[in-house]
Amino acid sequence: MKKRFYRLYKGIAILAALILTAGNACGIGLLRTAAAERGEQETSSPDASSAGASSAGAVSPDASSSGASTAGTLSADEAYAAAKDAALSGLQSRMDQEREAVYVYKDFGLTRNHFTQKAKMTGVDESLVLDMDENWQDNPREGSSCIRCEQITREGDWGGWLFLNGYLPRGESVPLLNDGSMDGQGLDLSGADALRFYARGEHGGETVEFFTAGFGYDAKYNFTTVEYPDSARKQSAGEITLTKEWKEYVIPLEDVDLSSIVCGFGYVLNDEMDGNADNVFYLDEIRFTGDIRSAKTAPVLLRSYDTENVYIKNVAFTYDNALAAMAFLSEGRLEEAKEILDAFVYAIENDRALLLAGENAAENSVEAPEVTPEGDSAAGGGSSAMRVRNAYAAGDIQPPPGWESGARLPGWYDPETREWYEDRYQVGSNVGNTSYAALALLQYYRAAGEKKYLETAGALMDWVIETCSDGGRGFTGGFDGWEEGDPPTVYPFTYKSIEHNIDAFSAFSALYEYTGEDKYREAAQSARGFIEDMYDGERGLFMTGTLEDGVTPNSGVVVLDAQVWCAMALGGDFAPYEDALKVVESMKTPEGGYPFCRENKNGGWWAEGTAYTALMYRGLGEEEKYREAMEALESIQLDSGLFPAATNDHLSTGMDLFDGSPWEYSTDPHIAPAAWFIMAVNGFNPYAF
Repeated sequence: MKKRFYRLYKGIAILAALILTAGNACGIGLLRTAAAERGEQETSSPDASSAGASSAGAVSPDASSSGASTAGTLSADEAYAAAKDAALSGLQSRMDQEREAVYVYKDFGLTRNHFTQKAKMTGVDESLVLDMDENWQDNPREGSSCIRCEQITREGDWGGWLFLNGYLPRGESVPLLNDGSMDGQGLDLSGADALRFYARGEHGGETVEFFTAGFGYDAKYNFTTVEYPDSARKQSAGEITLTKEWKEYVIPLEDVDLSSIVCGFGYVLNDEMDGNADNVFYLDEIRFTGDIRSAKTAPVLLRSYDTENVYIKNVAFTYDNALAAMAFLSEGRLEEAKEILDAFVYAIENDRALLLAGENAAENSVEAPEVTPEGDSAAGGGSSAMRVRNAYAAGDIQPPPGWESGARLPGWYDPETREWYEDRYQVGSNVGNTSYAALALLQYYRAAGEKKYLETAGALMDWVIETCSDGGRGFTGGFDGWEEGDPPTVYPFTYKSIEHNIDAFSAFSALYEYTGEDKYREAAQSARGFIEDMYDGERGLFMTGTLEDGVTPNSGVVVLDAQVWCAMALGGDFAPYEDALKVVESMKTPEGGYPFCRENKNGGWWAEGTAYTALMYRGLGEEEKYREAMEALESIQLDSGLFPAATNDHLSTGMDLFDGSPWEYSTDPHIAPAAWFIMAVNGFNPYAF
């Protein structure tokens, strides 16, 4: 279970180099972060003694150990092949959606939107061109919102809006409008065959000219007016008279040089087209289509949820994407796994904190050190340690051209304050998410033998050793917040989580097996010792971890993953703790699913946990229990191939957020259950090497 917290914490305003999705009157909005308190404290109890770690301890549940099928029945993998294929298609479609088009506008506040900086064009009277409302929710063409445009036309006057890329200097938090004085600020849309968009009028009869490209050219005579104009002159749809119904319009772009486009979209109205009128019209689904080469090769991470929850709708959680990569690996689809893992490598090597550390080093006349897998510290402030964030922006994680902001991080736009906010948990780094990214990299290294993935996994787990060691057994939680802030705003965690340490144990064990380095053996022993310390022999279960002191056991809530993941990670060494499986069995609901915690006060069950419990039972040869869990999952699989996160909108975790409200799962579709389901069918244990 990886934690997803997204409550707004007021009063923190620091660096946020992210895309703005709503303009104001001058075309630029403020860009600011806000911290969101991570409400969970999954804790565990350390001990000063050391326990041995075995890299062979996690036994992979292959076909021979998955339970023999009875005569006349399908095997464990055959029985769920169709559902598995649907889940694979669901994950693949996530990737394809990011590559099939480059959106100017998809829906309000999405990080998929490009050309987000708005510039007003006016003739004599600026007040005739009103602000656009990019979050208009009445009758959108698709999704939950569209753009409402209003402009008054008067004799002898004109106006409109440009949708520009903008740019962001390193270390700044407010994007600037392009002025054509610097190269490298245009998107490469080579291969696009058209710009497509939907439009409708409020009453019908509104006439508008829509266009793309043409930045830096005189509108009438087409000579260049800036040093670095668009690579193409204005490509216009002509004067279009709108109807009251949504209609798609197309601007053909074949054989147009689209190698550097600053102006992705624009519109203009004037008195000759509309006379004296108050014109209102709507836009939606503005996108470039075709074989766009930059989209095909972009580092992409998969959106975690299908949701209208503003705090997580833009988020690609690291844990979820690591699972997706391993699901593809379990199917032998190395290329798809590699795409996700290459995005992780890009994100790690282009982290915002690393960029700013280098900037600080340069400003202090100290040569910025080369970043190695060991994570050297940069002089002049900040940290050059290579780490993975808990989450990234869904989709293409490259910053737009001219945005010197590093790999894109998730966030949301507040239309009232006109500010962009980041969540302190999402931009932080914890041991569990870090270890899962490392596990995925190591599983790919095992399959493909490409050394850079081993080295990147080593760099991540070095961060765990350097950042999350307290002298006792096991590793602390990591931190939330912005170490790259000026000043840094960081919330370190001193508790220890059994889940984090299970993940770290397996990653360290594999690293020791592949590198022979003693630091990984010692780290694996420390994590394993902590896992063993968390076993309550009297109750026959694993506790979640410690309180904030890193020592006192948290003996309250009993959670599913502490039991199941220990069995999966320890493999043959799990025998002394088999009573924990009785706890798992006791948690099963009448529908055959499993909840997050034993109390489960709101009822329902958890798809992700049910899927990994099925995988555990398959590895143990418990065929009937495996099938019962899988059939429960099949019964709730969606047409998309994904699964709802939970079977009700208030699935209890037994834990509270910082403000005292309960942390719950909803029925929003989620990619993690699909990934676990695929691995369960394929008998692939992510902890086993």
